[in-house]
Amino acid sequence: MGYEYFPGTSILHRLDPRTKFLIFIMIVVLTVSIADPLGILGLLILTAILYRVAGIPGSKLRKMIISLLPVFALFIFLNWFVVPPKGAHLLFTIGSLPITIETTMVGVTGGLRFLLFICVARLLTMTTSIAELLVALVKLRVPKEAATALGIGFSSVAILIDKINTVREAQVSRGAKVDVRNPFKKLFALIPIIVPAIYLTILRGMDVAKALEARAFTYNPAGRTMRKHIRLTRLDYLALAIWIAFTAAIAFLRFRCGWFDYMFTIGRFL
Repeated sequence: MGYEYFPGTSILHRLDPRTKFLIFIMIVVLTVSIADPLGILGLLILTAILYRVAGIPGSKLRKMIISLLPVFALFIFLNWFVVPPKGAHLLFTIGSLPITIETTMVGVTGGLRFLLFICVARLLTMTTSIAELLVALVKLRVPKEAATALGIGFSSVAILIDKINTVREAQVSRGAKVDVRNPFKKLFALIPIIVPAIYLTILRGMDVAKALEARAFTYNPAGRTMRKHIRLTRLDYLALAIWIAFTAAIAFLRFRCGWFDYMFTIGRFL
């Protein structure tokens, strides 16, 4: 599974790739701005609705999220070792290590941000061909070398998920036990999956670099022409206006009204 593109005639498919890329950037800004797990979960639900609008099978999104759950758990586990703030609410202790609601919420937020970023990036690649994406980046005045690097990066999202699933199946067939309920044992059980997946990803990056050099990619980049042409329509301007207004409203609530910090929801119950 490489750059997985689903051809279609949905609203998302008809949008100019520049519009989709700018909306992707705005979602990333929202993801970084919002620290409340419930707020990020709301963005995840919105992303799931967009998958439905684009006509992408729900099984694709479900399988992707399930494969990323170990990374989500890792975010929570690593944040348990962060020194909690003064007045933090204790959940339980592991030996002398205090596990607080605050550090757990920060971990949940980081994990949800990671899931949202991957899901949105996959939605962009599933509704935009690699040729359209590269042309859009060049039209946005991104250097052609950087545009190609970003295009390869987007296509690598699907490949990385596929590598993780492949390594997981291979390790399970060799007797590795990864489906354990104990969260601590599960983290150690994931090491035989994560390490080979990272190694295979690095090897693929080296192969791509050699392939680009073999095709004289660095020769006269300014003189290249584009086979595909794109243009903005009324639908693009409408979509951009809606998302800019939505992003501005969330940013105002976050930075002027103090909403959506990491204790915004859970703090009401403490």
